[in-house]
Amino acid sequence: MTKERSDTLSLLKADLNQNRLVEAVQLLADLHPADIADLFEALDQHEKKKLFRELDIDTASEVIAELSEFSQDQILADLPHQRLGEIVDELDSDDAADLLASVPEEVVEEVLASIDVEDSREVRRLLAYDEETAGGIMQAELLAVPQEATIADTIKDLREHGKELEGLANIFVINSRKQVVGQLSLRRLIISDPGDIVAEVMDTSVRPIPVEMDQEHVARIFQKYDIISAPVVESDGSLVGRITIDDIMDIVEEEISEDVLRMAGTHEDELNYGDQIWKISRYRLPWLITNLFGGLFTGYLLWLFKVTLADAIVLITFVPVITAMGGNVGIQSSTITVRGLATGDIDLHSLGRTIFKEVRVGLLMALACGLTIGIAAELWHHNPALGFTVGCAMAGAIVVASLMGTLVPIGFKQLGIDPAVASGPFVTTANDITGILIYLSISTAFLKYIAG
Repeated sequence: MTKERSDTLSLLKADLNQNRLVEAVQLLADLHPADIADLFEALDQHEKKKLFRELDIDTASEVIAELSEFSQDQILADLPHQRLGEIVDELDSDDAADLLASVPEEVVEEVLASIDVEDSREVRRLLAYDEETAGGIMQAELLAVPQEATIADTIKDLREHGKELEGLANIFVINSRKQVVGQLSLRRLIISDPGDIVAEVMDTSVRPIPVEMDQEHVARIFQKYDIISAPVVESDGSLVGRITIDDIMDIVEEEISEDVLRMAGTHEDELNYGDQIWKISRYRLPWLITNLFGGLFTGYLLWLFKVTLADAIVLITFVPVITAMGGNVGIQSSTITVRGLATGDIDLHSLGRTIFKEVRVGLLMALACGLTIGIAAELWHHNPALGFTVGCAMAGAIVVASLMGTLVPIGFKQLGIDPAVASGPFVTTANDITGILIYLSISTAFLKYIAG
C-alpha cells in the first residue's frame, strides 16, 4: 500500500466513523473509479454500505463495476431495489449482467422491469449464457453497418450512436442475414473517402467468436492475434455482441489468480474474506486433510518396511531427501504442464512430444541427482552398496515424479477437472508416497549388501 493511499484510507475511515459523510464523499471526488474501488476493498462491510449510499448514481455505477464479487455482494445485501435499478440502468450490458448474476431471481425481475425495455432485453439475453463463455462476458452494445453502406453513412451512424459505446475500436460489417463479413477500424474509417463502399475497404480477416466458446480460449485468441475487440456470433454466424480487450485482461488476471491459488490448495475467494477465519479455513482444510492422510500412508509404508529399516537403520538418513526431491521435481513438471495447458501450448496433438521431453529431462535430472547422492552416501557411510541403492532410488523417484507431474494435470484436463488442482499439495503427497515405495523396495532388494 502506497503512503498516499494509506493516508487517504485513514482519512476516509475517520470520516465514516464520525459520520462525516459529505467529507468522505468529497475525499473521493477527484479519484478514478478504479482507485475508489480499491479503497472500498479495504473497508469493512458496514463502512462499504454507508459510503456507497452517499455516492451519486454515475459514480456508484462506475465504482461497483470495478469491485470484486465479494464486495459487490456485501453492498447489494440490503441495497434498495430502486437504487439498484438506477445503477443497472447506467451500466454497460455486460457489467449489468455480471452484477445481477448473484442477485435473487425475484429481485432481478423487479430491477429489469424498472429499466429501459431495450436495456432489459439485452441484459436478460446475457444472463442466459454461462458466465465463463464468450456469451457471458460479451456486451450487447456495438455498432454494425451493412456491407453496402458508404463511409459517409457509417460516420453518420457513429456520430448518432458512438456516445453510448465505451471502448469502441472497430465497427462490424454485416450482410443481409446479420452475419459478420468484416470490420472497419476507426483509423480505416477516417482515412477512407466518404463515397467509398464499406465492403471495398473493410478488413475481411475478422475473427468472429462463437457465443459458447470458453473464456480462456477467447483470451488465447485475443493474445495470439493481437485483437482489441472481436464480434461474438451465434451458431448461424449472426452478430449478437462484442468482446473488448479490457474484458480479456480481467479474464487473464482471474484465471492466473485462480490457478495459482488452486495450486496452493486454496481458493480465490479467500483473498476477499479478510479476518473471516472459518471461511478461510474451509477452503484450506480439504487439501491439508488430504496431505495429512497422505503423510499417514507414508508412515504406514515405513512401518511395513520396518524389518528393512531395523536391519539397516542408516537408510532412514535419506528418507527426507528422497521425498523432498521427488516432490520438487513433480511440482516443476506439473507447473510447466498446467501453464502449457492454460496457454494452449500443450494439447492432445502435442501430448506425445510433451511426455517424451519430460522423460528426457527427468532422466537427465535423475542421473545428475542420483549420482550426486550416491557418491555422498558412499563417502558418508563408507558403504558402496548403500551409495548404489540410494542413487538408484533417487533416480527412480525423480523419473516417476517428472512423469506424474506431466500426466496427472493432462489427465485431470481430460476429465474436465481444473488441472491446477493436480499441482502443489496433490503432486507433493503423491510423490512422497511413490518415492518412499521406490526407495524402500530397492533397499529391501539390496538389504543383505547394505546391512553386511
